[in-house]
Amino acid sequence: MNNPPQESLVQENHDPLIRFLNKTVVISVKLLAILMVLVIWLALADVVVHLLQQIMTFPGSLFTVETLIMTLGDFLAVLIAIEIFLNIVFYLKKDAVHVPLVLATALTAVARKVIILDYTGQSPHHIYAIASVIFAVGISYWLVTKKE
Repeated sequence: MNNPPQESLVQENHDPLIRFLNKTVVISVKLLAILMVLVIWLALADVVVHLLQQIMTFPGSLFTVETLIMTLGDFLAVLIAIEIFLNIVFYLKKDAVHVPLVLATALTAVARKVIILDYTGQSPHHIYAIASVIFAVGISYWLVTKKE
């Protein structure tokens, strides 16, 4: 079975400047992918350190509501970093932005904000703005992913 030729991020062009600029973009995106993996590792190490600190200070309850919310926020931050990495990898493979993946990343980021937000110090306008963002991104995701 013949595989179709893989799409290239660098478009064929006879202009040397455009070829150089395309290669520069490819190198930049690959560097972003490498840096994103570093961010994921550091964020993961941060989650492990926070969990170990919680375990070491066990005399009371293992998790208070505040520490549980912070821990969930840390987990979601790692997941968001992984989703951003997947966006970068998809871009490298297809030379296109995968809109459903970008919207899913945005939904995860908004969900993280909702989970870690201290509602006592927020104005109603701020809460309405967050609700509007959730609604807009959710509707956008639904529209992009719904089947005909």
